Amino acid sequence: MAEEFASAPAQPPPKGADGGDVFFSSPGLMRPLSRLAGLGVLLALLLYYPVGAWRADIIDDDPAFTAAATPAQSRALAVAAALLHREVDQHGWIPSQPFFMPAALLRAMPNYQLGMAAAIARFTTAFHDHAAADGGADPDLTRAVALIHYPPDLWMIDPAAPWGTVPSSDKQFRNAAWEMQAYNRHLAAGTTHYGRGPETLRALVRSIAWELDSAAALLDAGGQGHPARAFWQAKGRAYADLLLLRALGQDYDGLLRQRGLSGRWREMTDSLAAAARLHPLLVLTGREDGLLPPNHPAALGFHLLRAESRLGELAGALS
Repeated sequence: MAEEFASAPAQPPPKGADGGDVFFSSPGLMRPLSRLAGLGVLLALLLYYPVGAWRADIIDDDPAFTAAATPAQSRALAVAAALLHREVDQHGWIPSQPFFMPAALLRAMPNYQLGMAAAIARFTTAFHDHAAADGGADPDLTRAVALIHYPPDLWMIDPAAPWGTVPSSDKQFRNAAWEMQAYNRHLAAGTTHYGRGPETLRALVRSIAWELDSAAALLDAGGQGHPARAFWQAKGRAYADLLLLRALGQDYDGLLRQRGLSGRWREMTDSLAAAARLHPLLVLTGREDGLLPPNHPAALGFHLLRAESRLGELAGALS
């Protein structure tokens, strides 16, 4: 029997209609491979949103952030432009992210950026209005004001638009920063100017005080049912206003020294820095007189109102 098997000739592989060899795949092998492929796709989808959102989540509240400017330029406007570039080009503008991007899951970072944009928009408008009143109207600064008031949550596709496409928010904010930088170049070249007197500084200080008051009022109202959203927007406003006020203190350093207000200016920025530093893992809204849990919106509102009060005192001293 063994000899019969040993002497039996090997059967050639079957041939197809064209004379080529025919190869058979095992169904038992293909089924596990398809299941593994499907499992891999499912795992990729499950990890895409949480991992992508985690990587995109950046609450940048560096108090040392600044921007270079010459004595003839506005350091405060340079800081506003640099802050926009940082959030748009370095960290990514999250409020306009579409639903299929992982960052669309985030809640703290987009509201934080919205707060910064609101503070920069109010300051730039006040700066423009008083520069124009002093005879320093400039088309680049006018365009910057229009661009920074663009809706902050638009992606490049908008079904409500006539052609379905619109300029994205990050593109318009980037353009606003470029226009601010162009205006600063005009200041350096001496082709335009802005007021350096006490009335101009007083007006800018009052505009920031109103900004802080509106943020504190939103926190006091409980964020209209969204306390975490109100907290992060108020923190974004506090942080941007802190950087702008520090830069304004450098722009008007001579005036503050002359009026003996340098120490009071530092106290005011220290109060605002305490608000900008608050960075809880979760925004909690416990009783204000309770032991636990804490009330983060109340703590932030206290520091905002304290800074606003000191801004009001400075505005009065500049009258």
